[in-house]
Amino acid sequence: MAAVSITMGKFIAGIVIAILVSSAVSAGVSMLTPGPQGPEGPEGPQGDTGPQGPQGEQGETGPAGAAGATGPAGSTGATGATGATGATGATGPRGYGVPQRGNISVSFSAFVPPSPDDRVSYDYYYGMRNFDTATIELSSAPLQLPHGATITNATFYFYDNDAGNSFDFYVMRGTGTTAYDVIGMVDNMINSETPGYSSVFLSSFYTPGATTVDNNNYHYYLLMRFPYSSLSTSYYRFYYALIEYQYPA
Repeated sequence: MAAVSITMGKFIAGIVIAILVSSAVSAGVSMLTPGPQGPEGPEGPQGDTGPQGPQGEQGETGPAGAAGATGPAGSTGATGATGATGATGATGPRGYGVPQRGNISVSFSAFVPPSPDDRVSYDYYYGMRNFDTATIELSSAPLQLPHGATITNATFYFYDNDAGNSFDFYVMRGTGTTAYDVIGMVDNMINSETPGYSSVFLSSFYTPGATTVDNNNYHYYLLMRFPYSSLSTSYYRFYYALIEYQYPA
């Protein structure tokens, strides 16, 4: 009996303990019910950067931007080396040098009157004189000039001491037939000359193209109209003609 009493005592004690534990658990459960949220705490430190993700696809190309302004010109570069000398070209045509000049003197003794009846005399001192009683028309003398030369002027030398008449001089060319050209003519003009020894100069020609000597197609000669003086046969005298020319070098 005594043993049973101890057991009941332990049993009762166990029940009391169980009640106390149950109360304690109830109180604990009541304490587990959440209350209102407290204030936010301070931000924690940043965590480590995670690994880089895979590259995304390339987007569409955007529109082209406006052209930029032209930059300043660069400095001139250094001069390059001189190239090799080219081959010599062909020789050009020969040029003309300074024209060569010449002259020919035609003496009084070369002049022949047009008729054998014309009375003239030839003298080393007086030259050619007219002893006739009238003017002798157009005595002639040959004129030998180099082929290709160009007549530039002619001078005729004479003595005139009578103002009543004048000399006429002609430079001519002919073709071997009746054809002829007057290349140029000059006279000493009545009443204009100075009495005594004189000369006249011819440099202006009637036919400029005829001044170039063409011995293949023409012959050349001089003509002189020889005046007469009733005062003295010594008042008109002819001495010579000087023909000047030039030709290419």
